[in-house]
Amino acid sequence: MQIYLLATNFLALAALILGLGSFSGGRRSWRLVPLFLLVISRSLSLIVYLSVSNSSDARLLLGGLEVFSAFCLVWTLVDFPAAWPAPWPLLARVGIAGAIILLFLTLIPDWPAPSPLHSLVIAVFSAPFILASAGGVRWPHLAVPFILASGNFLSLLGLTTLSWLIYLLAYVFFISAIHGESVLTFRQRYAERQQMAEALVQEAIDSSREQQRWLEVSEILNTIPNLNQSMEHIVRSMAQVTHVDRSAIFILEAQGAGQARLATLYNPQRPLHLARQAEVRFDLEHCPPLQRSIETQEPLLLPQQNINGLDSLYGLWREDRAGPTLIQPLVIKGRPVGALMLGNPVTSRPIRPSDVRLCRQLAPQIATMVEHRRRYQELEAEAEAMAETVQKKTQEPDRHLAILETISDGVVVSDTSGRVQLVNQAAERILGKLRWELLDQPIGTIYGQIDSGEPIENLAAAFARRNQPLPTFFESNERAIQGRLIPWRSPEGEWLGIMAIFRDVSREVKADRARNDFIAALSRELRAPLTAVKGYSDLIVHGEMGEYSPEQLQVQRIIHSSADQMVAVLDNAIQISAQNRHKILPRFEELQVAAIIEDALRDLASLVRLRELKLTQHIPADLPPVAADPKHFRQILDNLLSNACRFTPPGGKVALQVSVEMERAGNTFHPRLLLTVTDNGVGIPRSEQKRIFDAFYQLKSQSGAEQRGMGMGLAVVKDLVELHNGRIWVESVVGEGSTFYVSLPLTQEY
Repeated sequence: MQIYLLATNFLALAALILGLGSFSGGRRSWRLVPLFLLVISRSLSLIVYLSVSNSSDARLLLGGLEVFSAFCLVWTLVDFPAAWPAPWPLLARVGIAGAIILLFLTLIPDWPAPSPLHSLVIAVFSAPFILASAGGVRWPHLAVPFILASGNFLSLLGLTTLSWLIYLLAYVFFISAIHGESVLTFRQRYAERQQMAEALVQEAIDSSREQQRWLEVSEILNTIPNLNQSMEHIVRSMAQVTHVDRSAIFILEAQGAGQARLATLYNPQRPLHLARQAEVRFDLEHCPPLQRSIETQEPLLLPQQNINGLDSLYGLWREDRAGPTLIQPLVIKGRPVGALMLGNPVTSRPIRPSDVRLCRQLAPQIATMVEHRRRYQELEAEAEAMAETVQKKTQEPDRHLAILETISDGVVVSDTSGRVQLVNQAAERILGKLRWELLDQPIGTIYGQIDSGEPIENLAAAFARRNQPLPTFFESNERAIQGRLIPWRSPEGEWLGIMAIFRDVSREVKADRARNDFIAALSRELRAPLTAVKGYSDLIVHGEMGEYSPEQLQVQRIIHSSADQMVAVLDNAIQISAQNRHKILPRFEELQVAAIIEDALRDLASLVRLRELKLTQHIPADLPPVAADPKHFRQILDNLLSNACRFTPPGGKVALQVSVEMERAGNTFHPRLLLTVTDNGVGIPRSEQKRIFDAFYQLKSQSGAEQRGMGMGLAVVKDLVELHNGRIWVESVVGEGSTFYVSLPLTQEY
């Protein structure tokens, strides 16, 4: 028996060591308790046997310890689930209570039932509990109680030595069952960790895609042709990006509390453009959803089944349907300025959560643009009021001069000879000169401090023939000034002079520059660690860092792909911040087109050689100069030529031609510069020719085409061309090539 007790001691200790790896931590840690008690029970059995094995009390105690050991064995194998169906929880409590009673009965002297009978009962009745808790048949688990029952039955028959061998076999199966659970637990933990890693990687991928989308849409919103078209540009871009049926912007009235106006609406099927005088004004209390979103300053998402109160909102533009709608309030420093609305009254598609997050991220930027638009409209209104004031100043000089002194924008007015006749206090402050220093001076000396891009004499001559104001912008010595030059005419159309209205926008320009610098700096700082992650994961994927399992290599491939996507996002962010740095109104100069084209073709030579293309050009020697922004003109050339090269297969041809064409406008003809870029590349299907100038749009993959970028190139070209009062269009045949046309006026005087 001594050998049996020693063997069971070692086997119980081995089971405890295995259990420490399987059951430590989590809801199954309680199973270490019976394992620990089993080791103590076997140790006490050996101590009692070696000390007082011949006494009747020792034999009684040894029998009780054998019963307790059998109870600990089967108790360890019962894995109580977190949610065990009735009536098993009650039966388990009854079974544990019964086993404890049997254990104590064996310790009563002269108890008629032998201890092996108690162990036999515990082993037999524990089998259903083990089977139910395992959730299926596990043979090592079920073998333990049956082998224990067999050993106790042999002991009752007097075959003690054989029963000891059977007990040892039960302990062997007990260790096998715990080892199986250890392997299963390790696999489950590994699978859980792998799922967690994949979930984290997928979350990082989704986050990087949303960040890239946010950067791209932010870039689109920044490419506004001019402030007059800013609201239309925003709603059109947001509708195209989010694929909604309607997009609108509401602006709060600065003067009237609880008042708002529908500034613009985008409807792909029926475009609606509202002039300032035609904007729809209404009380917020008539549109409860809009009022609630603005008051709480939180986005409001209304699904199809909860559209109460939206009828009045859609009714502002006579829409008789309503559908899932998102209202995103636009707030600046805690002050609401308006709201952006996206809706699907036609398709009834739900608004996607990613679109809700995108609108929340872009809300501060859109709010700033809305506020600038509102201030611009105020400036226009003030300019109109100033024009009327100046025209009537000879009749009511004192009252109107007092009005001029109260406004915050600088006002300078010249007479027909170009001499300054009127200066207000704001102009003194912005220009840094006293009024007596400015009066009766040529307006050119003052305008040189506002914008030195074009001589005032040329502007005065041009203004004598035009009726439209000219936006201006100038930046120097950490000061930025934005304004408008307005031709001043009498009611009969007689030329009276020039009115300059301007304001200091240095703070806004600095804030915009700081934002772009921050994005660029953050992108550069993140690029280095991402490159390291990408490099090490690349080494692991190619087997240069040791052996890894297929599951581990799959996770590394996901990490490597995610790092590639994040590097692409950072490259886009750096590109966007660089493009935004100096993107203001165009500064027109007289350009020699031939010289700029020569520089552009020289920089394009390496790409032409790489693609093995033949590049030809036709530029007349007597080509007149054109009034354009040199940076914008060069960017138009670069984008069109590089696109032609990238979408032309090796060995193809690209041709650039420049000419002057006469275009009719009313009863007169005006000369225009015509740029033509032709290639014999893959061509553009007719169904896509109208969409290639949309932001984010990219042609479907075609043979010989190199797909890169964000789909921004032609959208930027279109915006720049329109800034110059020009037009761009394309003619193309699939498989034969494309021809892009750009028509620009030679001057900006008409």
